[in-house]
Amino acid sequence: MKKVLLATTVLALSATVAAAEVKLSGNARMGVVYNGDAAANKLQFSSRVRAVFTMSGETDSGLAFGGTFRADNAGAAANGSAGNVFISGAFGKLTMGDVVGAAEEVVGDLPEVGFTDLSGGLPASISDNDTLFLTGDGSFYASAGNPGALYTYSTGGLTFAVGMNDGFNQVTLDETQAYSIGVKYAVDGYSVSLGYEVADPSVGSAAKHLIVGGEATFGTTTVKAFYGDGSGALSGLKHYGLGVTHKIDALTVKGYIKKTDLGFVDVTAYGIGADYALGGGATLSGGIIDNNLPGTKVRADLGIKFSF
Repeated sequence: MKKVLLATTVLALSATVAAAEVKLSGNARMGVVYNGDAAANKLQFSSRVRAVFTMSGETDSGLAFGGTFRADNAGAAANGSAGNVFISGAFGKLTMGDVVGAAEEVVGDLPEVGFTDLSGGLPASISDNDTLFLTGDGSFYASAGNPGALYTYSTGGLTFAVGMNDGFNQVTLDETQAYSIGVKYAVDGYSVSLGYEVADPSVGSAAKHLIVGGEATFGTTTVKAFYGDGSGALSGLKHYGLGVTHKIDALTVKGYIKKTDLGFVDVTAYGIGADYALGGGATLSGGIIDNNLPGTKVRADLGIKFSF
């Protein structure tokens, strides 16, 4: 009888442990970057390595929960400004922390070019593949030091999203109430999406942004496009872009072109790059981007990315 009870206890404990899991993964990269805009040291070495912790579990009633953060952001993850935590079930999924806004969740960005993404050039994401969004992680009106929240619900081909940011506005240096909604419909290899977002600072008028997107896959080629229109504090904003991704066995070729009109400046940016899978989680990657602004120059990179 004791043996039966012991075996039952061990099985129960094993089932409990199996329901909660912590995984360690990571990524790294190494290569060279050419920054034509730099006054000196235009050709630079670039390398980094990151460890990622992913935790997951499930309640007795079937609710899934978990979280993820990078080791280098462990301190910020403790207060919610990095990493994220989620709970999901039949009601949908609620994620808090370092999350994108609802408009970005359904529309997304154009294809990423280069092993470093070649971002961080001109402000407001007007020179790289990133689409300009008002709310969410890394956006124009991003929160700093406070978590955001993103709710998503999917049924059939429909996905609904609602997002909210709180905290300090990096642009106007005051408290900003920011929120967004989005909807996406996907069927077979096609999808259309619509997002709307508002960033309302405590001082000054609110910025509003309406954006539509579409994506289509034909065999090994994917075409993505978007159009966005600002109002309120961003009444001069109009931007649109087109991106293409084409796969040939281990080779993936990517490119984009986009135009951003902020009212006081009009920028056309474009980029092209390629990834070649070496196997075992290693990828040779490179890209080049440029824009039509006077005084700016080509930026490019070439290197190897690793996933563990």
